[in-house]
Amino acid sequence: MAELRLDRDAAGGIHRAAPEDIVLIVLPETPTSGYRWALDAYDPQVLRLDGDDYAAGDGTGRGGGGERRFRFAALSPGSTPVRLARRRDWAGSTGAERFETTVVVTGA
Repeated sequence: MAELRLDRDAAGGIHRAAPEDIVLIVLPETPTSGYRWALDAYDPQVLRLDGDDYAAGDGTGRGGGGERRFRFAALSPGSTPVRLARRRDWAGSTGAERFETTVVVTGA
């Protein structure tokens, strides 16, 4: 089992994983701004969401930024886009920043 770590630079790319690998998407976030990353789409037949958490950055202090981490387990062979949006919940999709990448799970 390996871990595939994807960040902002992975947007638009195609990334390969094997069944049982961990796919970790890490994006910068400052929750006090009201903007938070939210998962919009992925195929649950290919990936299973195992976690979505926020970690404050070292030394940023109260109200500072950190990172949002989405942790997936690769399940079975297939391909899925993973789409996220950084938006304010009350504003809907207006002004949202987007992140999209493709994960291809290959046979064992």
